[in-house]
Amino acid sequence: MLREALGALPKPPTHVFVQAGVGGIAAATAAHFALVFGKDRPFFTVVEPDRAACLLESAKAGQIVKVPHDRPTVMAMLECYGPSLVAWRILSRVADAFMTIEDDEAVTMMKALAYPVDGDPAIVAGESGAVGLAGLAKVAGDPACRSEIGLDSNARVFLINTEGATDPALYEKLVGARPEDVTG
Repeated sequence: MLREALGALPKPPTHVFVQAGVGGIAAATAAHFALVFGKDRPFFTVVEPDRAACLLESAKAGQIVKVPHDRPTVMAMLECYGPSLVAWRILSRVADAFMTIEDDEAVTMMKALAYPVDGDPAIVAGESGAVGLAGLAKVAGDPACRSEIGLDSNARVFLINTEGATDPALYEKLVGARPEDVTG
């Protein structure tokens, strides 16, 4: 999947924002980019729900940390309280940043993808699928963060929508439209 996506791009990405639960997809993506690009790899950011940020807390501690179960998050596929050992071994070496987003930030991005502007195609992204985009939006909205990671007008950002509407009823409730009506 990553080879195919990179092959379709006119230029390599400069930044990557990938959602994580236990870290499997994030680690696979980070490892692939590190192997393909070496020292010229893109800046890699792991994005988690604020209510289940086991990778962020592990990064802060410098070792695997299990976080306590708190209130559930709408990002159910990412609601994980302990990292994968294999994923952590990769992300602890290759990820450049770890961050969290709140439920409402994920839902805002689901809506933005469902109701695009300026003729962009509509995209069905589930509550966990839109998390990388939510991380990008959060960083893009903070001038200090943008500057710190070099996210400027020359940036080329790589995102993965890891899921569509896995729960169609919840999707409709959050977005205000049925998934099949979004993509027509």
